[in-house]
Order: sequence, then C-alpha cells, then structure tokens
Amino acid sequence: QLVEVNGSPCLKFTEDEEKMTIPGTKTVYRLYDTAGHPFMDLMALEEEPSPSEGQELVVRVLGRLSETSRVVPTTVEPLHRVYFRHGQV
Repeated sequence: QLVEVNGSPCLKFTEDEEKMTIPGTKTVYRLYDTAGHPFMDLMALEEEPSPSEGQELVVRVLGRLSETSRVVPTTVEPLHRVYFRHGQV
C-alpha cells in the first residue's frame, strides 16, 4: 500500500470509506483488556505518541469513520517491526 513518495504523504481518494487510506507512515499496536484478551489493533501515524496502558484513547473504527469510540487498554503491544529500510535489511 502506497503511503508516501519521497517523504510526501499520499492519500487514496475513493467513495468507499473502507478503501480510503490515511496518508503517512503508520505503526500498529495491539490493545488488551483487563482479562488480558486483545480487543483492538490500533493503527496510528508514526509521528503520533504511542498509546499507554490505562490511557483513554478516542478512536475511529474503519468503516464507521464518522463515529468515535473511547477505549482504555490495560496492556499495549507494539506490532510493527521494520525489517527493511531503504532497501537494506
């Protein structure tokens, strides 16, 4: 998925909200509830601050972007791993 070209964010325009992209490089976190079960994978822009345990987050769910939800994870696990950067391992 194209998100950036030469450092400039790119946006895919479409009438279908689920196919629209958020411009910029992202990172992904798995959020867990008090029972230790994962309840959400959160995609955020790389430059945004990382979510913290116990911190209330206001999120938008894909496919329902006009609505917001509030969640409070008890555990946050970063999922994004960089294996290649600029063609190098």
